Amino acid sequence: MFGGFTDSDFDAYAPRKWRSNAFNRERLEVKQKLLELGKLIAGQLSAADGSPLACEASAEHPALWNQKQVRCQQLYFSRNEAARRSLDSIITRDRGLASLIEDPSPQRSHVFLLVQLSEDQLLIGLRLHTDATVDRHNLEKKVAEPWLRDELLGLAAQLDDRFEIEVGDGEIEAIPMRELASESLEAMMTALAAPLRPHESRWLTLAHTMKVAAAVARGSDIVEDIRTSLLALLPLYQFIAWSRDNDHVSIRKELRQQTVAKTKRGLAVYDKVRIVSGMFAGRSGVIDDISDKGVVRVLVGKLPVVVKADELVKA
Repeated sequence: MFGGFTDSDFDAYAPRKWRSNAFNRERLEVKQKLLELGKLIAGQLSAADGSPLACEASAEHPALWNQKQVRCQQLYFSRNEAARRSLDSIITRDRGLASLIEDPSPQRSHVFLLVQLSEDQLLIGLRLHTDATVDRHNLEKKVAEPWLRDELLGLAAQLDDRFEIEVGDGEIEAIPMRELASESLEAMMTALAAPLRPHESRWLTLAHTMKVAAAVARGSDIVEDIRTSLLALLPLYQFIAWSRDNDHVSIRKELRQQTVAKTKRGLAVYDKVRIVSGMFAGRSGVIDDISDKGVVRVLVGKLPVVVKADELVKA
């Protein structure tokens, strides 16, 4: 049974601990607690097509994709791995290699619901990164249609007074979701789509927060609080998230073309392979894409590596 959060859970993310591996155990315990919470809620969260959302947690240790510091612990609810894989070849095509190496996590490429625990607060919300191009472009197209924009504003108006929306880190001041209007929505979409500077990250965030004392005082009742908030945000997630029935960017045709296996030199998408030459020689992975010219993108863990077909053998 989930017993709630404690002061020590939040203290695990004090600034003095961010870069130290000495506190990995503390953070792992919080991560496991969040995953336990996720199991109690995930069954009620689904995509627009009825498929269940996957539940995952962020890394509890300093790593490349968190700039070697753990400022917070996050619990994510997003499209499942199979659904992500069908879109990733399109999304990663729009991202530079530096961006993929800097942050290969799927959350940068897909809209998601989240619960985030940091030193001073608990945040419950929805986030969309500018690099999540399929979902972002889908939202942009819908916002450009007056009747769909009105639908989105209607969903926003149904949220309670705690929920706010912002882009970036104060680039556009947070405003209550209930006060969101066409002009402010368009300004936020423009800010979200602006080019990123090196090492910059920009998110659209719809969320509300709880101070530590309030979150701890709720005890086990916090489960119902979080469940209620995520279910309130779910219609907005479903409005934004691309699916075959929510396709305003004509992705379906491209996906149909991808279902025909691309084969080159006896290799095919999803084959397990080993790289035999070049800087990644000896590493193993899974083929994610093969171009007509025989250039192959291999996922080595979560890192996409581009090699020639003759530099691979089947594992």
